[in-house]
Amino acid sequence: MKRVLVAHEVPYLVAKTWTTDAYFRETANKIQLRRSEGCLTVEMECAAFFAVAQFRGVVFAQLLYAGDDLDSEAWDSRGWTERASTREKLFWLAVESCLSIADSEIEDEPRGI
Repeated sequence: MKRVLVAHEVPYLVAKTWTTDAYFRETANKIQLRRSEGCLTVEMECAAFFAVAQFRGVVFAQLLYAGDDLDSEAWDSRGWTERASTREKLFWLAVESCLSIADSEIEDEPRGI
């Protein structure tokens, strides 16, 4: 994935994320704890995807797009509804990343005589 992002000159940040499906449990104390642990984002799916990938023994990576911001008292939509082209670009970057993983796995397979 990094190679694809670099090839397309897309700035990225590798960061620790906090996964929770209970946004109403994001208390001030828990947010402070996660920040002190180095978390830069909170989202709702990543841990489940990584657990399934680990169980299945498959390669997994996730692009997180910060579409909105709930870091303050007021919700900041960051123009979420006007950013369809950005989300589409991320989709195609993810597709290219998956294809590059598949290509590298094919190249790594032993060749028969």
